[in-house]
Amino acid sequence: MKKIKYPPLKREWFVCPVCGTKLIIYDNTAVLSGGEYIKCRTCKNEIEIKK
Repeated sequence: MKKIKYPPLKREWFVCPVCGTKLIIYDNTAVLSGGEYIKCRTCKNEIEIKK
């Protein structure tokens, strides 16, 4: 019987580069389609996510 191979998943937090607040959690299988922006809930800056 063959064993099923699962992809290696690694989950990390994306932190705000200005204040260091944890914003979103993502894994290594996430695909980014262009410039994605998110607003920090602490310092109210708009941050572009590049990973």
